[in-house]
Amino acid sequence: MTSRRRPFRAGRGVAAILVVAVIAAVALARHLREPRLTPELRGQQLAARLGCFGCHGPGGTGGVANPLSDEKEVPAWDGGTAMMYVESEEEIREWIWDGRPRRLAQRDGGRGVGAGEPDSLPTLPLRMPAYSDVLSERELGDLVAYYKAVADYGPMPQDARAGYRAAQRLGCFGCHGPGGLLGASNPRAFKGYIPPWRGGDFAELVKDDDELRAWILDGRIERFEKNPLARHFTRRQLVGMPAYRDVLAEGELDALVAYIDRVSSR
Repeated sequence: MTSRRRPFRAGRGVAAILVVAVIAAVALARHLREPRLTPELRGQQLAARLGCFGCHGPGGTGGVANPLSDEKEVPAWDGGTAMMYVESEEEIREWIWDGRPRRLAQRDGGRGVGAGEPDSLPTLPLRMPAYSDVLSERELGDLVAYYKAVADYGPMPQDARAGYRAAQRLGCFGCHGPGGLLGASNPRAFKGYIPPWRGGDFAELVKDDDELRAWILDGRIERFEKNPLARHFTRRQLVGMPAYRDVLAEGELDALVAYIDRVSSR
C-alpha cells in the first residue's frame, strides 16, 4: 500500500509547485506592467482625489467662475495667471498647506485663511482651503510637483526652452502631458499609458540620446523592433509614437533632445 501512495503524493507535490510557479509568474507580470508613478503623476491623482479640479478646473486649467474675485474665476494653474499669486516655490507649498502664503497673511495683519480667521479681503464664494490636516509631507511635495508641471513653473536654460517650444508646436504635450511630465492613457500598451519623459518607465524605453533621436525621427527603435514581445506591444497599442523626420524644422531635433534630457535627468 505504501508504494502505491508515493506516486500520488509525488504528483500532488509537483502540481502544487506548478500552481505556485504560475501564481508567481502572474504576480510578476502584473508587477512589471504596473506604471511607476512619478511625483507629478502621484500629484495628479491626489489633486483629483482632494477635489482640486472642482475649483481650479479640469487638470487645473481653469474655467470655474468665482464672483467678486479680480479675474471673476478661480485662477488656473496654467497660462501664467497663477503666477500673479505665487512668488516662489515655497509659496506654492504655503497655498496648499495653509490656504494662503505668509506674505499675503502678513500684508493683511497676519490673518490668513489657513488659520481659520477672517481677513480683510472680500468674502469670495470660493476660497482656498488649507490641507495641512489631511496631507503628509510627501503628498504635499507631489502636489507641488504636479502644479509646477501644469504651470510650467521655474527657470529653464535657453536651449531647453527652445525644445519646449518645439514640443508645443509638434503637439508632444498632448500625449506626454504638460511639459512632457504627465503622459496619457493608452489602451493595449504594455503599461496602459504613454509615459512622461521622467521616471523609470521612460528610462526603460529610452536608453540614450541615440534612441531618443530614433524615437523622434522614426517613431520606433531598433532594440524594440528586434524583440518580439516589445514589438507586439508597440504595434498593438492604440496610440503609437509618430515619426517626425519630415516635419522637424532646422535645429528642433537637437532642441527637443536638450529639453527631454533636462526633464528626464537620465
